[in-house]
Amino acid sequence: MASPIMHQDVGEDEIELEKNIRRLRETFHARVIPKPVADSLMRRYDSDCNLVVQEIMRLRDQVDDAELGAEGPLTNDAQDSSEDNDDHDIQEIADRLRILPLTEKNLRMFDSARCSKIPGSPRLFACPCCDRSWWREVPERKKVSRCRGCKIKYDAVPRDQEWGLAEYNCQYCNNFFRSFGQMGLPAPCYRCRNVVLPNIIIPPQQNRTPLRNERRSDHGCCAEDCYNRQEPYVPGTHCIHPRTRKMRELPKVLCPSGQHESTGSTVASCISQGSSMECDVEVIIQEDLKVILEEDEAQCVT
Repeated sequence: MASPIMHQDVGEDEIELEKNIRRLRETFHARVIPKPVADSLMRRYDSDCNLVVQEIMRLRDQVDDAELGAEGPLTNDAQDSSEDNDDHDIQEIADRLRILPLTEKNLRMFDSARCSKIPGSPRLFACPCCDRSWWREVPERKKVSRCRGCKIKYDAVPRDQEWGLAEYNCQYCNNFFRSFGQMGLPAPCYRCRNVVLPNIIIPPQQNRTPLRNERRSDHGCCAEDCYNRQEPYVPGTHCIHPRTRKMRELPKVLCPSGQHESTGSTVASCISQGSSMECDVEVIIQEDLKVILEEDEAQCVT
């Protein structure tokens, strides 16, 4: 029986390398850059993702210019010399991008790549197995996140079912206020007591700035089971405030995420474009890499 490999912590260099591998692959939606190729490029170019992306787009656009008969930025001699020095992997990626159909989706991808941007947004995820929820900054095209407890991948909670700190605008007295709530769940205005619906659920890192003239008020909503129920209450509704959920011994998760069904083009969801909101990006990536190491170690045990 082979001896298991001793598990080692993941260093800062490996974390930075993985961040840029993910960014490189996500920039082009993973379709044209296999992970081993992205790994090799980032090692050769000192994890400079932006440099590689811009070189890929230069070669891709250069071919387009030649096909259109446009005068490129280089003379023929200079262009030939440049091609001699082009990285083979980068050239192959540029060639694959060149033959993609010019759909609206692909054109947006090219425009984002030229600007070194990965369109993303904060989304809510909820694991019913672990009874926990979290916010994660994820790419717009693949709203997927892995639970740090059970390691299951989930799709984002639908926007119309999100819950947490909600922002309201009372149409009766024009009062802006915040309170724990869920999309579609009515709550009483703190000023005039008329019932209003939330506009949005605010991600954790965006709820630090207080509203103008905002005053702290005890939570109170129209839910039938709210610990501070307001009249008139709405039968059959449930309060999402943590205090109520704890008092009633109810699950923390109101609307569980659906398990993600992979299509084969999903890059690991934690990339370096923003905060994961539940903890630092580096912590998430370190956990991801440890899982990979542990899986590799398990395969070495016979």
